[in-house]
Amino acid sequence: MPNFSLEKPQNLIIAILLVAVVVLGYMQFGHGLATPGGLSQKEAVEAAMAFINQNMIDASSPAAELSGEATEEAGLYKFNIKVQGQEFPVYVSKDGNLLFPQGPINIKEVQAQKTATTTDNGQNGTSAQATTIGNFNVTTEDVCMEDGKPVVYFFGSEGCPHCKWQHPVVLEVMKRFEGVVAFHDNMDNGADMDIFNKYSQGGIPTLVLGCKYYREGSGERDGEEQDAKNITALLCAITNNQPGGVCSEVADLVGQIKQ
Repeated sequence: MPNFSLEKPQNLIIAILLVAVVVLGYMQFGHGLATPGGLSQKEAVEAAMAFINQNMIDASSPAAELSGEATEEAGLYKFNIKVQGQEFPVYVSKDGNLLFPQGPINIKEVQAQKTATTTDNGQNGTSAQATTIGNFNVTTEDVCMEDGKPVVYFFGSEGCPHCKWQHPVVLEVMKRFEGVVAFHDNMDNGADMDIFNKYSQGGIPTLVLGCKYYREGSGERDGEEQDAKNITALLCAITNNQPGGVCSEVADLVGQIKQ
């Protein structure tokens, strides 16, 4: 995947947009928006812009805008689009069937980067990472502490529907661990990017529990009640079952957690 800067919160939204453009561009772009056999530069760019705005941009948000003149590069048509005040290049194949953000992706480079990141995360570069309840990944690291308390990091953005689902669930759980854990609520604030880059491939929401358990993505599949219980149990595992009253409620789940 291209190396997008995530130092500003709104860039999280841009990164998600670009990932979606890649995936849906491969699967859908050639169906209904372009015809085989080659298009003019103007036709290909117009079709690409229509696809992006119809499929990638929320109806309540400003549309992506074409910025400047399109050119030809590496056998593709290149044009710049502006989204939420940020400008970046997009490429479209000459037949109008493939869409690429920032040019074609080098698969070998991405795989090498992913393997290196996995190794840094203490997973020994294995393809099958250990997971536990709530689809959380398990690391081999010691619990990270702040002022003697395990640290919890949440990363998300109001522009991300899955983040808007996950955020209130996390907040409710955190209320029950007030004074027991140190909570970094990074909703649209761009803080703790070293932690984000270490435990996420760039997706949000990302939740890191004491550097011992982490998940990129939401727990929507389990539902609010079960997801809250899973997070609670994992927190109990890193707080030595404190607070006692809270952790006693999920003792069965705590017993299922992989260490």
